[in-house]
Amino acid sequence: MPKPVTWVWTAPSMQFRALQYAVPALGVNSPAAELVFSVFPAGDGGPVDANLDRWSNQFRSGAAAAESKRSQATVNGMQVSRVESVGDYMGMGAAAPRPGYMQLGAIVQAPGRTVFMKVVGPQATVESNRAAFEAMIAGIH
Repeated sequence: MPKPVTWVWTAPSMQFRALQYAVPALGVNSPAAELVFSVFPAGDGGPVDANLDRWSNQFRSGAAAAESKRSQATVNGMQVSRVESVGDYMGMGAAAPRPGYMQLGAIVQAPGRTVFMKVVGPQATVESNRAAFEAMIAGIH
């Protein structure tokens, strides 16, 4: 899978992360976005829809869940389920909301394994890296 040279590998910060990258921020006072990968044997990691729901529910719009866009495609013979959300990012646990965030997520059902990948960060940073994220998915084989 191709990745831009600007994405910088960082040590995975959680147990189930196989890879983690910092995606440089667009603004000087803006935090970097985070791109993470998790890989599980086929059948592990939970149902695709439950994971997409969990990811979507980490975003709020006021007191309600933010609207998320979902899509499915076949890439090199593999089923890819995607989610896109914009709003206040709640993350996991009791983190303070981070307004103006965006996520692009994809779950790839590959032979013998399921690959979970998502990029989360300030909307402008994630949006400016959309084409690279899409190219990475298209390069899966």
